[in-house]
Amino acid sequence: MGTPRRLAAKLLRAVLRLAPDESCEWASAMLRELEFIEGDWAALFWALGSTTAILRHAASGWRNWISRKERNKEGHMNSTGKKAMGVASGALLALILALAAFGLMRILTTVFPGLGHHDGHWPYFLGAIVIPEIIFVVSAILLWRKRTPIAAGILFTAIGIGIHVTVHLAMR
Repeated sequence: MGTPRRLAAKLLRAVLRLAPDESCEWASAMLRELEFIEGDWAALFWALGSTTAILRHAASGWRNWISRKERNKEGHMNSTGKKAMGVASGALLALILALAAFGLMRILTTVFPGLGHHDGHWPYFLGAIVIPEIIFVVSAILLWRKRTPIAAGILFTAIGIGIHVTVHLAMR
């Protein structure tokens, strides 16, 4: 027995030990069939393919289990809760985008000092406010028909940032 065949056997034994109950019989059969594969490298490739098939089968079982759990959780959440989660997730996504744009502008002003504060706030205004606001409005328009709560969260964040910038510019 060559090294590739021993590795194949160890791999299938490990999969057999770790496989869920519904995949164990299948893994055991693949381990027994390994004896009939001619050639060490062919046996290794057989074991790799078998492992992939068993893992996919196990993953489908895990996916089904998770989806059943999620359906049970969703059954307990009313439509108001779902809408609130949508608005919150839209607002969070918009805030993450705004913070990323602001951070990118900070990095750019460090790398390119010509974009700094001494020239005014226009580079910041354009890069960290105008472009994200345009993205917010376009994404809210595109999401409005199918994902209205998320679009509303994005719009609320866009309005909040817009009001903040307006007040900031008015105070200067």
